[in-house]
Amino acid sequence: MFDNLGLIFSKLYAMYSNLFLVMAGLAVLFTLIAIFTNQACNPDRRWWQSRELPTDICYALGTTLILPYLSFPAAVLVHLSFSGFMTTAEIESYFQNGRGPLAGIGFWWQVPISLVLTDFMAYWLHRGFHSAAMWRFHAIHHSSKDVDWHTTYRMHPVNHALSPQLVAVTMLTLGISPEVPAFLIAWEILSAAFVHANLNWTFGPFKHVIASPVFHRWHHGPTNDGGSMNFASTFSIFDWMFGTFHMPDGRLPLQFGVDDPNFPDTYLGQLLYPLRPHADHDIVPAAPSSGPTAT
Repeated sequence: MFDNLGLIFSKLYAMYSNLFLVMAGLAVLFTLIAIFTNQACNPDRRWWQSRELPTDICYALGTTLILPYLSFPAAVLVHLSFSGFMTTAEIESYFQNGRGPLAGIGFWWQVPISLVLTDFMAYWLHRGFHSAAMWRFHAIHHSSKDVDWHTTYRMHPVNHALSPQLVAVTMLTLGISPEVPAFLIAWEILSAAFVHANLNWTFGPFKHVIASPVFHRWHHGPTNDGGSMNFASTFSIFDWMFGTFHMPDGRLPLQFGVDDPNFPDTYLGQLLYPLRPHADHDIVPAAPSSGPTAT
């Protein structure tokens, strides 16, 4: 049994061992992109000038470099616990093919299926986190006043545990191989950072299909002007299908954050913030304000 657990964790470690390199690559990539200020929504503030960068670095180290080593193995172990005892050969087969209705259809078929189903589930879970019961945890992500690629890491552990991990367990139960989400982790980090980036890209006629930086920027805007819309992470077509698409022509949101003068700036303070006694209606997105135009 312990040998099999060691095999499982060795495979998981191999899958996630390059996360730090992915993060370093993102910093280099968005530094190069920042040179072209005409492509920015806010050309006067580049990502390394963000007032909130130290806090977001703490989130990046905690959420991206530590939690995946704990949460994804937990998702695998939860699924395996329902699958019963497995021999070493069965574990090898499990990691290669998965175990469930979609197992055995081939890795390269599982990849696009996983992309679509994962984003579909994430869309509805994201909407759930905007409910009164869960908003105080998700408000941490919306607290950023300088939205940029590093904002993607600003996620409360409760938000992380209940959203991506629920999706992961569901995908594994459907038979998606654990190697598929491990293969897609670099893409997911890159795409999440991209839609948060300080870019004025809309994708033109494809805006109703693929999420763009402007599309997601509106999601970080005021509640009555985009902040309660645009929930999809990758495929904006889900917002178009379910009536939550919001991209006004020719303008961009300017004001971000939450309207709470007591909202903490520090990493630890924000982790504890949802646990403090306060009414959920006291944590609301910033007031409406329109900014520069989109291209």
